[in-house]
Amino acid sequence: MRRLAACALAVTLPLAAGCGNDRVKSGSLFDAKPGKVTQALSYPKAGLKMQVPKEFDVKDSTAPELFRASFQASFISSFAYRRKEQIPKTPDEFAAARRRLVAAVRRRDRSYRLERSRVTRVGGAPAVELLGDQTIFKGRLRLRSLHVYKGKGEYVVELVAPVAAFARLDRSSFPAIRRTLKVTGDVKEPAKPAKKKARSKKSAAGKGSSSSGKVD
Repeated sequence: MRRLAACALAVTLPLAAGCGNDRVKSGSLFDAKPGKVTQALSYPKAGLKMQVPKEFDVKDSTAPELFRASFQASFISSFAYRRKEQIPKTPDEFAAARRRLVAAVRRRDRSYRLERSRVTRVGGAPAVELLGDQTIFKGRLRLRSLHVYKGKGEYVVELVAPVAAFARLDRSSFPAIRRTLKVTGDVKEPAKPAKKKARSKKSAAGKGSSSSGKVD
């Protein structure tokens, strides 16, 4: 099972280009009605599309994390994993997956307290949803996470905010996230770094000494 967010961002991140996603500056999110004025995000190599409120500043990340979008002390993040094992299919398998996920989160963070969990569907795909609190840097945060399963992919979308601000932020932002989240289940493997060509002793010796004074 996949981890929940490791830390909250205390300041708004700068805008970032990439993946053709339309970025806009922050505004007043808490007064917005759910689902109003969003920005579209698309990650074809991970098989994920979704929308987040326009007030969030989005910064693309390195796989398996797709992006992190920040607003004040809150953020939304998403991950895409290519699974080798079989994904859950039956109600009993999803109930077991939910229990394992909760247990895994508690093992990683003893401060985590689960408020509720459920098996649901998002974008036509089965999912496990968790809502809970954890302490990071002595601050109490609330996290809502969706773990969506399709094809060979497992997708995680998290909303993280201080407990005092979470309810209003959740109401104004998460309905649009759930409604617009679409996944294909086709998660491409990240490109492997190019291997350095080995130098023969003969060619290395022909170049003389190195900066350290050592000669091969």
